[in-house]
Amino acid sequence: MGRLPEAISHYEEALRVSPTNAKVHYNFGMALWQAGQVQAAIGHFEQAVRSDPDYTEARVNLGIALAQTGSNQDALAQFTEALRLRPDSPEVHCNLGLALFQAGKVQDAIEHYQQAIRIKPDYVDAHFNLGLALEKLGRTPEAIEQYGEALKLQPNFAAARNALTRLGAGQ
Repeated sequence: MGRLPEAISHYEEALRVSPTNAKVHYNFGMALWQAGQVQAAIGHFEQAVRSDPDYTEARVNLGIALAQTGSNQDALAQFTEALRLRPDSPEVHCNLGLALFQAGKVQDAIEHYQQAIRIKPDYVDAHFNLGLALEKLGRTPEAIEQYGEALKLQPNFAAARNALTRLGAGQ
């Protein structure tokens, strides 16, 4: 965090020079987010998206930040638009899946986690999140398989190991 205040100061100056620059707003938002200023970060991500509606990374991080603050419907809207812009992005599918899961749309979440895995078979978070969704639906053997895959891909993944232990399939 040592240079974060300096970075924030530079972004403030850059916005004085170029107040609608999407990249500057995005980077400023990232710095603010890292500094724990989520609401301020959201404002800059929103400005980045207003300045460049096709800025997928800004939409994704806006969606994540919105979800962190409990604005799930707004987060879903950002992830849905990001998916329209980048339908082959495993990260977008995984984030949309997470927002759907949090909204109680577990089957829809599963479809997006599976799509993320089809695109990027070694995507650890997608395997783990798919395991959570399958477990939520009582599909324990399939959940165990996904947790096991996550653990195989990342052997020190404590949450996957704990899930397997919880389900009586500890490795």
